[in-house]
Amino acid sequence: MTIAEMADILKIERDTVKRRILRGGYKPITKDAIYAPEVFEAIRNVPGRGRPKKKSEK
Repeated sequence: MTIAEMADILKIERDTVKRRILRGGYKPITKDAIYAPEVFEAIRNVPGRGRPKKKSEK
């Protein structure tokens, strides 16, 4: 899979995919690099930005 394909499937920006790949220690990062399925699974399972906001009571 390429970075563009991963970004389309996950519905996130390509730069976010690149950062997650680098953070996971996977290389090489090039525009046309093809990554193994386990890299995609590792990127997909990265947690979000923290605790979700609580719904206000009305």
